[in-house]
Amino acid sequence: MKRFGITDAAIEDYLERQMPTRPQVLLDMEAHAERDGVPIIGPVEGQFLYTLALAAKAKEILDVGTAIGYSAMWLALAARQQEGRVVTLEKDPGRAAYAEAYFRQADLAGVCAVRRGDALTIMRGMQESFDLIFLDVLTQFDRPDTALQMLDVCVTTLRPGGLLLSDNALRSSRVLNPPVDDPSTRGIAAFNEAIMNHPRLVSSIVPLRDGVSMSVKKS
Repeated sequence: MKRFGITDAAIEDYLERQMPTRPQVLLDMEAHAERDGVPIIGPVEGQFLYTLALAAKAKEILDVGTAIGYSAMWLALAARQQEGRVVTLEKDPGRAAYAEAYFRQADLAGVCAVRRGDALTIMRGMQESFDLIFLDVLTQFDRPDTALQMLDVCVTTLRPGGLLLSDNALRSSRVLNPPVDDPSTRGIAAFNEAIMNHPRLVSSIVPLRDGVSMSVKKS
């Protein structure tokens, strides 16, 4: 698995060794990601998302940035226990197709639905609200202000008491001094500052993997 230099490599190895046995489909997806260079959150963060989704008893979950469906799979395993669902957004049709195939392999096609297209555009047209939103797209934005636009639409789409999670919150430590020519890192730094000072959110940032931000929407 890719390392980001946030925590000691020995600690990361230790955490991976503590992982309980996971379904074969997740192992298949991890092998796929390693073989083809597909970015995924990895098993330790996947277990973290799964635990949080269970704790929140989340039934309606939005996964923003499907890739091959790895994070959505972890979230779906939790949502299924609540008789819930996961809506996941992906603009790359090839990756979306892989995700759907993996959901069928896991017998989760009835739990997970892939919607194809630009995430911001789709979310602005949504009528649903969600108990949990997981963002894994902030590194893809080519303008810093797009991250703040995404935050605004997430706060609107999230139910009161709902949980907003975002990956790559520490951006391999580059958020400490975001380069002028790195708009995605500048956007993540702005996003972090915004969630920590947002009047409708209570937030923390956890230095797991590449950093995970966590926000609860106030009632």
